[in-house]
Amino acid sequence: MNGKTVFVVGGSSGLGKEISKVLASQGAHVTIFARKQELLDEAKDEIIAVRATESQRFKAVASDMSHAATAHSTLAAQRELPDTLYCVAGGTANELGYLMDLEPDQIERCMNNNYYSSLYPAQAVLRAWVQDDKSAGVPKSPKARSIVFVNSTASLTPIPGYLAYSAGKSAQRALADTLRLEIQRYSGPISTYSVQCVFAHNFITPTFIEEQRNKPELTKRLEGTTGDLSKIEKGFPYAEKIAPEIVANVAKGDFAIMDGRFEPQACWAVSIGSSPKRGFGIWDTILAVLMAVIFPFIRNGWEKECRGDALKKK
Repeated sequence: MNGKTVFVVGGSSGLGKEISKVLASQGAHVTIFARKQELLDEAKDEIIAVRATESQRFKAVASDMSHAATAHSTLAAQRELPDTLYCVAGGTANELGYLMDLEPDQIERCMNNNYYSSLYPAQAVLRAWVQDDKSAGVPKSPKARSIVFVNSTASLTPIPGYLAYSAGKSAQRALADTLRLEIQRYSGPISTYSVQCVFAHNFITPTFIEEQRNKPELTKRLEGTTGDLSKIEKGFPYAEKIAPEIVANVAKGDFAIMDGRFEPQACWAVSIGSSPKRGFGIWDTILAVLMAVIFPFIRNGWEKECRGDALKKK
C-alpha cells in the first residue's frame, strides 16, 4: 500500500481505526471518516504515530455517511481520489434484541449504520472514479481501484438477537456481490476495478463490550460470549490482532476475506451461494462439504436452545 491513497469510512474507532493503522504502517495516505470529530482527531493521532514515513498524508473528516447528500458532498470535497475505499462503519450496540421488542427507529438506525453508510460512499467514489477515467489519458498500466466492504458473519448465519444487524449486513453483502459484477463494466485500459467483502467474526472492541450489556442471554449462549471479559478474551481476539490479517488477505485479491479463525471460514462455507470461492476454491469446497454434514446438527442445537429459552420465560 506504499504511496496509495485510502479512504476509511468508520475509521475513528474499533476495527476501522486498526485497519487504518495497518495501512499507515505500510506507507498509505489515509483519510478517515466518522460522525464525531473528537474521536476522529484522537484516532488520527494514533494512526500518524505508526506511519511509515513523514511524507504520508492523513485527514480526519466528520460526516454522517449514511445520508446520501452528505456522503456525496463530503467525498466530492476531497482534494484527491482514493485508490481504495474501506467501508467499515457499522455495529449494533443499541439495536440488539428480538423483533417483538425492537422499536421501528432501532431497525431503521441499524440499517442506516450498516447498509447505507456503505452504499452511499461506494456510489459517490465509484462515480468520481468513472468521471476521472473519462478525462484521463491511457497510462502504461491501468490504475487499480477497489472497494472493500467490511461485513460480518451475522450475514452468513442467523443468530436470534441480531435480527436488525443481520438484515443490514445481509443487505451490505448483497451490495458487494452485485457491485462486484457491475463494477467490471468500468474496467479497462485506464483503471481496473474490484470489490471485496470482509466477513468478520466476533472480536473485542469498546463497542463489543457495550454490546455485551445489551445482548440477550440466548444470543450469548449461541455465539459463545457468556461469562465476563476475561473468559471472552480466551476465545475471541481484539481488533488490533485481526486487522493485519484482514489487510494482508485483502491484498491477495479474493472477493471473500476472513481472518485465520475457523469459525468465519465455516460460516462462509455454508453460505457461499453464487459468490466466488477463495483462491482455486479447493479449501472452500472441502469446507462446504464438511459443513453440509455438520451444520444440520448445529442448526438443530440452536433450535433446541431457542425452544428451551421460551420455556424458561414461562
